[in-house]
Amino acid sequence: MAEPGPVLRPLELAPGRRRAPALPVVVALRVLGDALAVVGAGLAAYEYRFYLSGIPIPGDAVPPFGPYVQAIPAVVAIWVLTFAATGRYRVRRGESYVDEVLGAIGSGALTVVLVLATEGAAHGFPYSRLVLADAFAMAGVLFLAERGLIRVAQAALLRGGHGQERALVVGSGMAARVLVQRLRMFPEYGYGLVGVVQPGPVGSPETLGLPPGVPVFSLDASLPRILARERVDAVFLALGGGSHDRTLELARTCAAAGATVKLVPDVLEIMTSAAVAEEVGGLPVVGVRPNRLVGRNVAVKRVFDVVVTALLGLVVVPLVALLAVVVRLTSRGPAFYRQERLGQRGRPFHVWKLRSMVADAEAETGPVMTDSNDARRTPVGRFLRRFSLDELPQLWNVIVGEMSLVGPRPERPYFARRFAREVPRYGERLEVLPGCTGWAQVNDLRQGTSIEERTLYDLYYAENWSLGLDLKILLMTPWRLLVHRHAY
Repeated sequence: MAEPGPVLRPLELAPGRRRAPALPVVVALRVLGDALAVVGAGLAAYEYRFYLSGIPIPGDAVPPFGPYVQAIPAVVAIWVLTFAATGRYRVRRGESYVDEVLGAIGSGALTVVLVLATEGAAHGFPYSRLVLADAFAMAGVLFLAERGLIRVAQAALLRGGHGQERALVVGSGMAARVLVQRLRMFPEYGYGLVGVVQPGPVGSPETLGLPPGVPVFSLDASLPRILARERVDAVFLALGGGSHDRTLELARTCAAAGATVKLVPDVLEIMTSAAVAEEVGGLPVVGVRPNRLVGRNVAVKRVFDVVVTALLGLVVVPLVALLAVVVRLTSRGPAFYRQERLGQRGRPFHVWKLRSMVADAEAETGPVMTDSNDARRTPVGRFLRRFSLDELPQLWNVIVGEMSLVGPRPERPYFARRFAREVPRYGERLEVLPGCTGWAQVNDLRQGTSIEERTLYDLYYAENWSLGLDLKILLMTPWRLLVHRHAY
């Protein structure tokens, strides 16, 4: 007869448990920044419309400045209250700048509607609609700038430990290792890693595949004691395919100690967020999210690629021509070269690149991965690869339909065959067109990082594709090119 499992009690928070402080200064800065943006935009719009634009003024008389100044506080109040009601002042850990901006579009549109409705209901001074239009356009630009500056301040505060939650990871598999790397790589998410709890025997961080210096604890020790000693605010349970009863018991223990509990799926079981939560008669169920890049979505993405690539070409073609001349004059060999890669459904094609290495770089070694100390790079090539300028000619591959602007990066056949044997679901990346940039790349996962991690992000992209996600990745790419750590 099987032994009964542990008694599972409801999750309860310990009374009076200390929480990591929020970032009220960030909330205050957002409110103040928005208010200043609206004030500045309102004053600048009046000046531009009546003194700088050159657009004829009805009656040739400049309207008085006073009513416009008096209206600004009301517009500020509507803006701030609308953004507060729609949650745009809430500090969301891990939210990217692009997500913040895209999320604010709806709030901004609602603000415009409310301001126009208020102005129409007042039946007072006849405000110029051109001034209102210019004011909201300028406010949008100022909003982008002030929120960008505030994010820099927020990241600096979190890196310095202000407002961070002390996080503990419980697990030893791939999911735990990936999570540890993410928490350490992006302290601006607001989690400070205090250690990893191992279900089995405790080893050194290096033997467990963890970065050096990460504290490792044993699950055999008293978990409540670890939680109390390390003052843990959040616990990530990354136990993979372990016992459900054991997982729930650990969750109960953590919650009873006052820590927030977050469950992390095993990367090798659910390589991406390929699971979608549903409900059937009140019963939660989990379904598998299919690849979204099929049918009509493929045509929509293709039109998007062609239009955006044509626009980018106006700037990129002259730049590529200039760089090609520099490459040709500074080292022996052609300015361009073609390299075989695997495309959609495993079809081979050739990508175009600006040459960044000495001619015939792999003549003696065969296919090898580039590393940070690769002596084959030319002096100009090091600069090109640092900022991925050698990849610009691949816009031609996009035009002819061999690649997309956004998608998993194409791999050489030699490495693709090896990865397909070693990494679960790697072959599913080939169900979509490869891309010039991708979800993995804008998350700083390039050649020097784990192929398992890159596959995780590539599959997430295919299963969550939308034009909004493509646009987000394209907007994130220039910033990532400036600050990435794994391009060489």
